[in-house]
Amino acid sequence: MALEMELNNLTKADLSRKLAISRARVTQMLNLLKLSNDLKREVEAMGDHWGRILVSERMLRNR
Repeated sequence: MALEMELNNLTKADLSRKLAISRARVTQMLNLLKLSNDLKREVEAMGDHWGRILVSERMLRNR
């Protein structure tokens, strides 16, 4: 995400619109990059248990 922002000169708001998530969620995800390498490995080891997004934040806001 940080690389995407840098390469395309995007703000957090721009990226949140592009990904259909809240700006707060973008901030949370970027803050994960600030964790120590040991903690990042632990988070990565947890894995992604969802094959796809079932409901996005934006989908819920439009109701």
